[in-house]
Amino acid sequence: MKRRSSLEYRLCLLVMGLLFAMLFAIGHVQMTGQRQALLEEKTEKFESLSKVLALTYTPMANKSDWALYREFTRRFMDTDKDISYVIITDAYGKVLFADSGETSPHQYKNFIGKQASRLMSLVGGLRDSNPETMRVNVPAMVGKDQRGMITVAFGSRSLVAAIEAMQTKLLTTFAFAFLAGLIGSILLAKAIICPLKKLITAARAVTAGDLNVSVPVSSHDEIGELTDSFNTMVASLKETTEKLIERANLDSLTGLYNHRYFQERVRSEIKRAERYSRPMSVIMLDIDHFKSLNDAHGHPVGDAVLVDLAEVLLAEARRDIDIITRYGGEEFALILPETELEGARFIAERIRLGVQRHAFQGKDVETVPVTISLGIAQYPIHSAEPEGLIMAADLAMYQSKSMGRNMTTSFNRDLRPNQDNDPYKLYLLLHATDMGTIEAMAAAVDAKSQRPPGYTRELVAHSVALAQQLGMSEDEQNDVRIATLLHDIGKLGISEAILNKEESLTKEELAIVQSHPILGHAIIQKSPHLKSMLPGILSHHEWWDGNGYPEGLAGEKIPRIARIIAVVDAYYAMITDRPHRKRRTTKEAAAEILKCSGLQFDPTVVEAFLGMLGIVQPELQNAA
Repeated sequence: MKRRSSLEYRLCLLVMGLLFAMLFAIGHVQMTGQRQALLEEKTEKFESLSKVLALTYTPMANKSDWALYREFTRRFMDTDKDISYVIITDAYGKVLFADSGETSPHQYKNFIGKQASRLMSLVGGLRDSNPETMRVNVPAMVGKDQRGMITVAFGSRSLVAAIEAMQTKLLTTFAFAFLAGLIGSILLAKAIICPLKKLITAARAVTAGDLNVSVPVSSHDEIGELTDSFNTMVASLKETTEKLIERANLDSLTGLYNHRYFQERVRSEIKRAERYSRPMSVIMLDIDHFKSLNDAHGHPVGDAVLVDLAEVLLAEARRDIDIITRYGGEEFALILPETELEGARFIAERIRLGVQRHAFQGKDVETVPVTISLGIAQYPIHSAEPEGLIMAADLAMYQSKSMGRNMTTSFNRDLRPNQDNDPYKLYLLLHATDMGTIEAMAAAVDAKSQRPPGYTRELVAHSVALAQQLGMSEDEQNDVRIATLLHDIGKLGISEAILNKEESLTKEELAIVQSHPILGHAIIQKSPHLKSMLPGILSHHEWWDGNGYPEGLAGEKIPRIARIIAVVDAYYAMITDRPHRKRRTTKEAAAEILKCSGLQFDPTVVEAFLGMLGIVQPELQNAA
């Protein structure tokens, strides 16, 4: 059904039908005209013969002359096989002589008198048996001073044979013409349909998004023009699409590739690195104190700094295969194919020093000092997944910030057997919403810090109870619950060797440990569901007197959720064994909490916490 309804089939059918009708009409007209011409020619011929017969005819004198006339007429009829009979009649219609090519000689004996009627019946029968017999009447002298009529009749046997021969010829010509027309119609259909099918196939490919198609131009007719126009249209569409894609992939301010393009290229570069078993590194970098720069100099200066930084990155990265992008805001990202961690660190340091040396212009031609913090992660040792690799570099960058900024840090992952610290798992956890997943993250932190099972669950129970004691709403209590579970999540980005070191930490190691609130804040920022927990995670190591970290907040400026976590976390840290010190008793821990009230902890929170534990403050003061 599909083939019968195709344009090719209908075109062939139309051409064959028109050809058949045309040939039939031509044949019919030709045969009719030829038949008429032959009849006219035959009639003229026999009229001439009849006139010759009439001129040569001599009237019979007696009966014995009959044989002489019969011989004469026989010779006359032998000139043409189509002559059927010859009749000579007098002026009264009486048959004087008759001869027929269909009779034998004995039939004409004694024809005068009583045989005349018989002969006339015979001749009349011959004449009537063939309605196509034609007659020519020629006046002639049949006796002395007597005029009569010589009638010569002829049939159409030779005419029919000639027409049949002509029909055979026409049919043969018709057959050859029809065959030629059929072949021609098929070739014509193919000449039209084949290019159209190519155009249809190409159009479907373009619809599917393939703009690399091109249809060969095989003719210079309308279809060729259509094909050429189609190719021009696809080429124009491809050029426009490429420009749109390029525009969509570029940051409008800096001219670098944007976040969308970065995500796509990370995936493609990881696939290529996996295919060829090659390394690949990612650098994440962020401008230090960029908000303060914008506040002090204005956003136009901030935009100019971003543009200048893009130029420094392009100058210092140097390799054509490196992909430099603006990740978002003041954050930039680089993809370094074929690059191991040490090579990435070398490039990152060159960029950092280049930025530090560059003279960024502020207002009134003043120079604005700009520094950057960088983080590095390598495929596949830090993560084999795009999201995990990006998160690893991001965590390393925030560690650089927490450790004083203007430095480069590599992601620190414990690579000992049976260790599973792939940041990709953290990425998946952050995009989940159920409480079981959040508890799983907290359990991972406990395991990494070598805390006893159930440590965080007890911490959460006391934090929520303390929030209830302080009169917080159910929603606030829920925020306290989740923030307590996740308050140390930044430690997932710190090596276990540092977290569980038995000896005293070095200054650098202490700075790394103290970076975990910032790291935790950076991690939770990636989650679309947990942003209300950020104050508790970032500020739970701030002190009431302003000597805490990371921001040095004091008093009521510290979020209440963080003040609650600070007290409960300190208490449980003291009553739990740690690698570098022994656990304390509950009374000793409570006495230490009371001692630090007003210095490290909020006095109101301390009072509520000790009251909840059922410990009287005078007893603790005596114990202290």
